[in-house]
Amino acid sequence: MSKTTLTQFTPSRRAVLAGLAASPFALAAGSHFAMAQPTSGTLSIGILDWAETGIKPVFAAYEAARPGVKIDYSILPGDGPGLRQALLSRRLANKLPDITYLADIFATQFANAQVTADMRPFLTSGGPITMTSLAKPFLDQYLVTSGPNKDGIFGLPIGADTVVLYYNKKHFDDAGIPYPNDDWTFEKQIEVATQLTQKNGNVTTRYGLAASVPWHATYVPGIEAFGDTLLDDKNMYKLQTEAAIKVFTMYWDQVKAGVIASSPQQTQLGGGYQAFGAGTVSMLQSVRALTPLIRSVTTDDWDVALEPKINGVRKTGMGSIAQAITPQGMANNQELAYDYLNWFYSEDGGMKILAAGYGTVPPVEALYNSPIWTDLPGPPYDNRVFAESIQYGAMNPTSIPADVQVVVDTELAKAEESVVLNNVPVADALKAAEAVINEAMARVMAAGG
Repeated sequence: MSKTTLTQFTPSRRAVLAGLAASPFALAAGSHFAMAQPTSGTLSIGILDWAETGIKPVFAAYEAARPGVKIDYSILPGDGPGLRQALLSRRLANKLPDITYLADIFATQFANAQVTADMRPFLTSGGPITMTSLAKPFLDQYLVTSGPNKDGIFGLPIGADTVVLYYNKKHFDDAGIPYPNDDWTFEKQIEVATQLTQKNGNVTTRYGLAASVPWHATYVPGIEAFGDTLLDDKNMYKLQTEAAIKVFTMYWDQVKAGVIASSPQQTQLGGGYQAFGAGTVSMLQSVRALTPLIRSVTTDDWDVALEPKINGVRKTGMGSIAQAITPQGMANNQELAYDYLNWFYSEDGGMKILAAGYGTVPPVEALYNSPIWTDLPGPPYDNRVFAESIQYGAMNPTSIPADVQVVVDTELAKAEESVVLNNVPVADALKAAEAVINEAMARVMAAGG
């Protein structure tokens, strides 16, 4: 839910997510689903490699709740290219599991390749999890908007992950600065980040803010806050607009000033969560999935706040990892797959187990205020931030092919390097990136991707 790109798959995202709910869905005695609980059978599930530690207790609990039922899980590569190759190969060999993990960037590609099945039949099957149960912004990430599978839903989000602001309370206290609040603007954030930044000559020894700029969860919300969109009406990137140039400029100016630690600086510091934990950054823009790791490495007290407003508008990045029944699962093991998913999204089932590790906010709207995650001991203390931020979510367009997203990430990282290290004008760097990205977009679209 991709560094912590919510949709990129990079080593830092693996690290972030490796650390990974009286139920409103309780089944009435005598109901169809209560009577139809399976007592035997094997359900095969393909999981991403970094998810194994967090999901094994979920599988064990389901088997305990359904004596006689077994889960046979297999490991899928946790990186984007590896996952794509593995699932497409399994599809060709007719060896897909009954349920597979995927990421938002693969929703359309896997649907068209018949790796995943449309989840609308499950959501309208009469069970406790329905079309309105899961948070719409995250469910929409798996809504196919064009092609032969148009209007189908090809994934169910596992967590509701939006970007929030982590902040070191000790740094604020030592500087006599009030903590971030809901009225913060981007300008206020930079003002405070500048005050918290520490330098030895021209070398930054503590950054006021860590923010990965060439990450869609940073630039997409900014572009939308300035009233524009990332793609034009032909589904091509437009990085030379006034909005795009403003967003990248306001971040990269602070990277050049040594106030913001962008991706390369965070890498040098061991990663964003390690830098925050070590006190070499005072604030960090990231997601709920990072919480278990931050808790494990941070000795100073800390909390979270909403992302600040840009241009008077609050927008925040979002993304998710999901699971979906495969066509084989629908054909051969539908009853067991449906039962598992209904149990997984219940307050007393999989959500409770995952939420207990601090790594997820349940993507089920009825659980936004559930004590299974809101009553966990702090830090973080202000848990309403994670649920409230969902309404401000700005997602990466689902029409972007997965293969193109790899090009986008690479070219924007190159653009950042040229601006920060070589003083290339932002407009020129974005123009060069746009040309390469749109060439890739045109090539993939021409090939039917």
